[in-house]
Amino acid sequence: MRRLSRMQKILITLISFFFVLSCLMLSLRQNTISNLGYSAWTYIRYGLFESPATSVSNALSDFSNLWHAYQDNVYLNEQLANQRSYQTLYAQEHNRNLELQGLLELKNSMPDAQQISAQVLARPGQTWNQTLTVSAGSASGVEEGMAVASAYGLVGMISEVQTNTSTVTLLTSNELPNDFAVQISMDDGSTVEGVFQGYDASQNRYEIRLFDHEAVVLPGQKVATSGKGGVYASGLMVGTVTGTVMNDDAVVSTVYASPVEDISGFSYVNIFSKGTPAP
Repeated sequence: MRRLSRMQKILITLISFFFVLSCLMLSLRQNTISNLGYSAWTYIRYGLFESPATSVSNALSDFSNLWHAYQDNVYLNEQLANQRSYQTLYAQEHNRNLELQGLLELKNSMPDAQQISAQVLARPGQTWNQTLTVSAGSASGVEEGMAVASAYGLVGMISEVQTNTSTVTLLTSNELPNDFAVQISMDDGSTVEGVFQGYDASQNRYEIRLFDHEAVVLPGQKVATSGKGGVYASGLMVGTVTGTVMNDDAVVSTVYASPVEDISGFSYVNIFSKGTPAP
């Protein structure tokens, strides 16, 4: 076999080197093209599919969270409204119990009095300080002229009677048909007699005439029915003295008194027969 010359060996070596180098370059070029293709597809897939899908998913999740928050808010508002309603009902029931307890105490404090219990059925706004209707009439023994008292004291008199209802003319009315006798309790235990004459709406006070002009009547003293004359039951609270005025004739004094505490709003009453004695 013919041996290769030195030049031939060099050429073969160079050719082999360049062949290997070409193969390496081709391999690297193919990998680069493949990587570029992969990167482009990744961006396309992310931009057209993954990113919109992620955005939609996040939007749906946010909407779901907001919807749950809205439902929670609606529920809490309903619970708050119910709580306020319960508080209102509790306050109404509490006031009702206090009112009934007061009437029971009034009834027990006057065991000899003939009393008829009734509920206020109607008190129209246009005649709020004039009249009201109660749930007791002639069938219950109610008669015209009977005194009507709330838990705090006298509020009016029966002016009309039907079978099962009656109309009450309030002490704050300007149509109270009759004056009636009252008495003022003095600090020394004595009483001063007078006559209830009406209500001054502009000052929210009663006017009472005293025939003993020497009596020293002071603010804070209590005014009650005396029962004299047989018009009203005796011992029913009418109001509290707020001031006095000596008339020009120096014979009769005028006493001013504030109405009982609940005159502007009550739901239950006791009706007293005429001339019922004080306890």
